[in-house]
Amino acid sequence: MTVSVHCFDMDGSGDVARLDAWLATLELARLRRLVVFAKTEGHHAPNDFSRDLLKLKLGHLFETRGIADRAMSMLTIGCEGVGSPKGFAFASLEAPRSDGPPRLALGFARSAPAPIDEIGTLALVDRAAATVHDAMADAGLAASQVRMAFVKTPLLAARHPQATAKRTTMHRGRAISALGGGVALGEVNRARLTEDAIATDLGIYASHVQAVTGAEIDRVEAIVLGNRPGAGGELFIDATHTEDILDQRSIRAMLKANGIRFGEFGEILDGERVEALICKAMVEETSEVRGSRTTVYTSGWAPESHIRAAYSGVLGSLLGHLRFYVSADAVHQAPPGGGVAAAVLRAVKG
Repeated sequence: MTVSVHCFDMDGSGDVARLDAWLATLELARLRRLVVFAKTEGHHAPNDFSRDLLKLKLGHLFETRGIADRAMSMLTIGCEGVGSPKGFAFASLEAPRSDGPPRLALGFARSAPAPIDEIGTLALVDRAAATVHDAMADAGLAASQVRMAFVKTPLLAARHPQATAKRTTMHRGRAISALGGGVALGEVNRARLTEDAIATDLGIYASHVQAVTGAEIDRVEAIVLGNRPGAGGELFIDATHTEDILDQRSIRAMLKANGIRFGEFGEILDGERVEALICKAMVEETSEVRGSRTTVYTSGWAPESHIRAAYSGVLGSLLGHLRFYVSADAVHQAPPGGGVAAAVLRAVKG
């Protein structure tokens, strides 16, 4: 296989025109898997349906192109700050096996629909772990080769007749997704987990997981990206934890270790090699950042909106462009207050 990446802008939550135009350039008969990550310009109130709309539009596009059985989308809310509405499409095409160095490979899996009594519980952690294992098998990746697992678990909308706090809270839903991914990759000890530890024992965290949740799905969805010999192509992926929402240094160190060059004033000189930067950020529950009080958890705005807006500026100033994807709430995905970043890079030719 060989993987291509395309970043596409969106004029609204249901806009898939630019993605469709790119798909028209591909040899879809060779398409093995298509993964679409996209950010909608929605909010966190119960009456936000931006993800539902985009999910519907993407599903129709996949059906029209005849690739519904080979495609998956993973959608999140929030384009605050300079996090412009956009998506990243990863297309894995069948190709002869390569004898070159390890290159980007991807796979995905969906579970069966999750019973409502599993939502918000350890049972959903186990379902998520099993789904990540299936995605790894789909990609042909061992756990040690996975550089990032993206996991999404279902929750209930607050208007649902069987809604409870555990079943509707996005923070807990992300925690479940993260723990499931961590168990699958061997980064979280399943024996340490209890119902009360979910979203509270923040000393338990994965290293290569980004976790989301949503009421627009009814099952677990998992996508894995990693590097393996034989994959072919020119792309590879690396990842790192960040210490806090202002931490560019950890990302710079990761990029530099992979051959990205920086100029006299710290600007990236070959930013075209950064095909995608997908990040999670968080602010500690004290609301402090580097010793100063913030209003992240005490204002009328959702904390996630604060975080996405702030982190979009951090990443935009680092990259010098807006080809990045920011999500908030790195619960169980990094040490408290920290985050996780994954960069898809183009190898230097020769």
